[in-house]
Amino acid sequence: MDPFIPLEQSLALLSSATGQTVEQPRPGYAPDSLLYKSLPAHIYHADRDALSCSLMKPLLVSPAHFQAGLASCEKPSPAKTFGSILHLLLLQPELAGQELAVYPGVAEARSKPFADFAALNSDKLVADEPTFANARRLAQKVAETKYMGRPLARFIEESIPEATIYFTEPTTGLRMRIRIDLYHPEITFDLKSTRHAGPRSFARDAVDMDYDLQAFMYSLGRCLYEGTEAPKPFVFIAAENSDPYSVSTLKAGPAFMGNGSTKFQACAASFKACTATNYWPDLSCDGELEIEHWQQYNDKAGWQAALASLGQTAA
Repeated sequence: MDPFIPLEQSLALLSSATGQTVEQPRPGYAPDSLLYKSLPAHIYHADRDALSCSLMKPLLVSPAHFQAGLASCEKPSPAKTFGSILHLLLLQPELAGQELAVYPGVAEARSKPFADFAALNSDKLVADEPTFANARRLAQKVAETKYMGRPLARFIEESIPEATIYFTEPTTGLRMRIRIDLYHPEITFDLKSTRHAGPRSFARDAVDMDYDLQAFMYSLGRCLYEGTEAPKPFVFIAAENSDPYSVSTLKAGPAFMGNGSTKFQACAASFKACTATNYWPDLSCDGELEIEHWQQYNDKAGWQAALASLGQTAA
C-alpha cells in the first residue's frame, strides 16, 4: 500500500484486500468533523491530506523542515518501541497478538539471531523478553494508579482508545486530524512513556517536545467535534520507562495550553502562507550570536580558588 495515499483510498484498498466492512465515521457538530472509533493506525499515519500534530511540529523549526519531514520515515529507537508496546498493552491489548513479536531471550547488540527475528517480523513491533516484561509491569502499574480516587483502568474501560477525529480549523480552513489515546466522556487522556514523571521535569521535556501544541490541538479538535466552547481537561499519564517506573497524572494548566495555542497559530499561519506562495524557506540567515545571562562563563569555580590559595601558600 502506498504510504501517502488519501484516507478514503486507503480505506477502500483495506476493504478490498481484507473483505472487511470499513467503519463509517460519526459526524460531529462542526461541519466536516468526523470521529473514527477504530481507524487502523497505519492508515491514520499515512494520510497526508490532513495535518496532524506530528506533521506540524517541524514548522516550528522552519517550513523547509516541514517539507523534509513529509518524505522522511520516523526512525525507531528503544524508547519509542517501548512506548509503542506500552500503548498497545494498555490501550489495545486485543491487538497485541497481531502487532507484537517477542524475541525469546535477550537482544544483544549486533545479535544476528535477533536481527533475523526482527527481519521476519518487520511489520510488527519487536521486543526481547526483558523489554516486554518491563512494558507489562508498567502497563499494570498504570492501570492500578489512582486518579480522582479511581484506578486508571476504570477510565480506560469507559473510554474510546485511539479515537481519531478529523476537523476543519475554522480560521484557516485547513483540514486537520488528531488521534486521542483515551477519549473519555469527561477527560482527554494522553499516555506518555518518559524519562521523568515528576511535574517540573516532565514539563521541561513536554515543552521541548511540543506536547503543549498537541494538548491544544487535540482539545480544539474535540471541541469542534462536540460543539463545546470549554475544552475537557487534558491529562497526561506520565509513565517512567525505567526502574522504578513511576506514574503521574498531570493536568495541562492554562499557561501550558496557552503556549500550545501560540505554537498552533504559528504553525497554521506558516503552512497557509507557504502553501499560497509555494515558498518553503529553511533556517539559512545572517545573524549575530549572543548569549543569555545564565550562559555567562563564571571563572570563580571552586577548583580555581583552591589553586589560588595553594599559590599564595607557596609564596
